[in-house]
Amino acid sequence: MIPHRLLLLTAAALLAASAFARPAAAQAAGCPRFDRPALQIDTQVVPLKRDFDRTLAQLQAMPGRSGGPAGARAGQVLGLAHATFGERWQVGAHFSPQPGGVVCAALARLTVTFGFQERIVYIARELPPGTCIQREVLNHEMKHVSTDEALLREFMPGFKRRLEAVAARQGTIRARSETQAMTMLRQPIDAAVRELMQDFSRERDRRQAKVDTLEEYRRVSKSCNGELAKYVKGKGRL
Repeated sequence: MIPHRLLLLTAAALLAASAFARPAAAQAAGCPRFDRPALQIDTQVVPLKRDFDRTLAQLQAMPGRSGGPAGARAGQVLGLAHATFGERWQVGAHFSPQPGGVVCAALARLTVTFGFQERIVYIARELPPGTCIQREVLNHEMKHVSTDEALLREFMPGFKRRLEAVAARQGTIRARSETQAMTMLRQPIDAAVRELMQDFSRERDRRQAKVDTLEEYRRVSKSCNGELAKYVKGKGRL
């Protein structure tokens, strides 16, 4: 009996893009039959942090902050909901060396973790603790947090189904080396994960835009009997 062995390889990405790869053949002639791959898809949601120490100017200067809806670009940033999402995955493969230097290989294991890796709500330091306007700004930012959490819950079942389909199409392959075989097995998974991340990002942008409307900006700014004017000169933004 020709022995085969298992190799594990880990990969990670954060809002990355990748070219699509050609899927491997369903079954390679002359190769042994391997067990079906085991899949584990996990959701990651790190604890939410709250930061009340940054000034209006510091929030304004933070990279990656949203510009807000059209017509609300002027003004100072009162609060900011920051989140970083990404994925980590590990693939395991069966290898069976064949005569002539050929290697048969098949996916043995796929473990993927996807979700939010950092979550921080910032509220401008100029808004005093316990005031009505601070609560209003915080409540607005928590709408962004809730939107993210709801999207992730809805997204994960489809995420799992699409990766299961990719894994099922892998089959057994023949390659000149274990390195080449691992590359062939990784490419369809790598492409699928990055496509899923892009889909998630687009849908997230769409849903978050529904939170940051002009009507919502005006409502918060005028709330608490105009209390905002006591702490911030000019217009405020969220």
